[in-house]
Amino acid sequence: MVGGSWMNSDGLYLQYGTQKAVPTTMGDYLSYGEWRDIEFTLNLGSAPYSTAGTYIVGNTTFLGTNIFLESVNVSVETAAAGGTSVSVGTQRLDRVTNISTTNILAATATATLVAGYNNTTFTGGLVGTTITPTQLPDGSAYITATTIGTFTAGSVKVRLRYRGIGTITQ
Repeated sequence: MVGGSWMNSDGLYLQYGTQKAVPTTMGDYLSYGEWRDIEFTLNLGSAPYSTAGTYIVGNTTFLGTNIFLESVNVSVETAAAGGTSVSVGTQRLDRVTNISTTNILAATATATLVAGYNNTTFTGGLVGTTITPTQLPDGSAYITATTIGTFTAGSVKVRLRYRGIGTITQ
């Protein structure tokens, strides 16, 4: 079966065929209390992250406005090899325009990404702030990972901890 994707006239990204069956590697999870977590794993030794570039991490999970992004936790499961650095940012819903490649997690050097490394950081421009429509012009954004250099190994789990301003009903 043939697979592919396109952007329809409403600006909705659609997938069909074998592309539609690709599982997502990220999700939005309810935590106890007022906090929620977005969690994903970057397998640096596998496509697309093994090659330098900026990539949308998941097609079904978005970072929205009117939330307070408290922190970003980085946990290395397998040491990174090759490459220079990894960062996490946001991209507009047109799937082309980067808002910033470092507004969630500033560039983290490969030498830092050793097995067992676990750090909660506040280095991205959106971290520690209430995200406004000015910062995410479409009202929400894709979460991206940017790799610099060519990676041959590495598995990095990233968790974004946030809470809604007002009541989260879903």
